[in-house]
Amino acid sequence: MKFGIPKLDRLLGEINEGSVVLIETLGNLGEEIVIEALKKNSDKSVAFVTKRLKEELGKIPELKDLKYIVFGEDFAPQELFKITYQLRQILNGYLVALFFLQPLLVYHPPETVYKFFSEVSSIAHDNKLVLIAILDKRLIDERTLAMFENVSTHVIEIGEELEKFRVIRGIRIKKSPRGSSSFYELVIKDGKVTIGEPLG
Repeated sequence: MKFGIPKLDRLLGEINEGSVVLIETLGNLGEEIVIEALKKNSDKSVAFVTKRLKEELGKIPELKDLKYIVFGEDFAPQELFKITYQLRQILNGYLVALFFLQPLLVYHPPETVYKFFSEVSSIAHDNKLVLIAILDKRLIDERTLAMFENVSTHVIEIGEELEKFRVIRGIRIKKSPRGSSSFYELVIKDGKVTIGEPLG
């Protein structure tokens, strides 16, 4: 599997079936990276989304054939069970995008969300899926973040800093079978993702 973002694909290499890709970010920054992956692999992709996000993604022409599994906004324990049940029904080789770790952390303690993520990661591995999940790293402490990283095969980190009244966004490979990388400039404009030169 590839993301469809040339420099990111070169840094990561081919992502094999059974892989779990965690994107550590700030808020929703980086959703566009997952959307690019869904576009690139739209014939074999499933997105686990809220109703609101399904409406937003439905406006993207390249995602007209994307399969959705839609959940409510409350994320009660039975909803989490439904997610793991649905995940087990997906065919081998599919890309699965999990968009709602952030809201889960609003409704559940970090340890509960970690256990859920660990279970879906195990299902992805056993069923030879590629799972991509986005996590706002500000919502959990470093120890819990390290636990999420431990069950992921790939970790992509997005950060930003203020430099002379300008926000600079960076992206790096924090963990992958091919090793890690330094930060590269990340530019997201009109939904298009570009990875520029190394920072620093």
